[in-house]
Amino acid sequence: MSITVLKIWQVMPAFLLSMLLTPPVLALTPDKVAERALPAIVLIKTATGLGTGFVVSSDGLIATNLHVIGNARQASVELSDGRTFKDIEVINFDEVHDLIVLRIAAKNLAVLSLGDSAKVRVGERVVAIGHPLGLGNTVSDGLVSAVRKINPQLTVLQVSAPISQGSSGGPIFNESGEVIGISTLIVTQGQNLNFGMPVNQLKALLRTGSGTPLAAWKPLVNQVQRKVQSYEVDLLTGCSPERLNEIAVAIQAAIKVGAPLYNEGNHEACYRVYAATALDVNRKLANCQGPKRVLLAGVERADTLTVWADKAWAMRDAFDGVLDVIKRASASNSKQSTVAGANPGYLRNIPHLAFNQLEGCSNAHMQYIGNAIASAINVGAPLYNKGNIEACYRVYEGAVLDISRNAAACVGPNKALNAGLKEAANRGAFMDKAWALRDAFDGVLELLSRKNN
Repeated sequence: MSITVLKIWQVMPAFLLSMLLTPPVLALTPDKVAERALPAIVLIKTATGLGTGFVVSSDGLIATNLHVIGNARQASVELSDGRTFKDIEVINFDEVHDLIVLRIAAKNLAVLSLGDSAKVRVGERVVAIGHPLGLGNTVSDGLVSAVRKINPQLTVLQVSAPISQGSSGGPIFNESGEVIGISTLIVTQGQNLNFGMPVNQLKALLRTGSGTPLAAWKPLVNQVQRKVQSYEVDLLTGCSPERLNEIAVAIQAAIKVGAPLYNEGNHEACYRVYAATALDVNRKLANCQGPKRVLLAGVERADTLTVWADKAWAMRDAFDGVLDVIKRASASNSKQSTVAGANPGYLRNIPHLAFNQLEGCSNAHMQYIGNAIASAINVGAPLYNKGNIEACYRVYEGAVLDISRNAAACVGPNKALNAGLKEAANRGAFMDKAWALRDAFDGVLELLSRKNN
């Protein structure tokens, strides 16, 4: 009998023999994955937000998204046991893949095992852990929906596991409890698309040696040269004043949202805001082909680039080119035209406000003021262009009063807006009143724009 068994082993194929001798790997349930992983999950806080990270080395190496740190010079890392570290070094980072490795002065930390993202297959189960809005560790599970090649340099994992704000930088696990991805931005366009950077990109950043203190660290400075084209006014042929105003307001609103995101290091989010605005303008406006053509060219140029920062600047170049030609055309029309919708006899008097006018203004107040002004212009300017001048003025006046009530602590902008109200009160015609407030609006918007750029 023993001889027969020996012969069977001798003739058995090698791969079958290996399967029999290797114990099967049991899939872990999400709660078991979480039980093992939670001691190695950290909360990262900066002055502008928070995110998730995880320990990749027992001597204090922490992995997270680059945009979680952004341009911060100070941050804190809170461990699962409640200890908080503020002396942080930057060991390595990768702007293309939105990854950064930090180090804190801690020893004997719980560590997560890194898997092989090259072996990830569509349909396999995954578990994601993060700190949504700092509310503590949250566990979600789902499937690998796709492995998407964004461009030659960037491949991402698309997962169905929900990833909430504040969970950026958190680990994504396979059923063996190994990290196969790092949660990154969520893109919402009718549905939530949750992405993870493949963990193999993180492995390339792990190294020993000294790092750079966060206070002295400078992220990559975008080296793309500005390519803002100057267009002839005939680019605007076929565009009504109302359409041009809609385009300008949409672009300015996009910059107000996108520029702060860029300055925080969240370059992809900035680009997404800009590109979506350009495509939205193209979809909504049937005529006005010139500006639409410039904006679409910006999107097409961005598509040829691989770095999110470069993509954002490609769109910003297109935006600034369109805004410049609209501004020049508007200035020319205000001097030459005497029809309703122009401003006969009134020279623009837009105040140039100093930065110290923003002292005491919180980010929330500045954002509220910018949004309130943009909304008022978006409603009031079309009314003006249709000849309903008083309605335009009333819209502007109401916005100033709302800002005075809801953002009173922001003294400088309120002072400028109320000066506009006082100037309007000294004028007889509603046309001149409306322009007095529009001057005040544009002065405040210009100040906020300089603050954000």
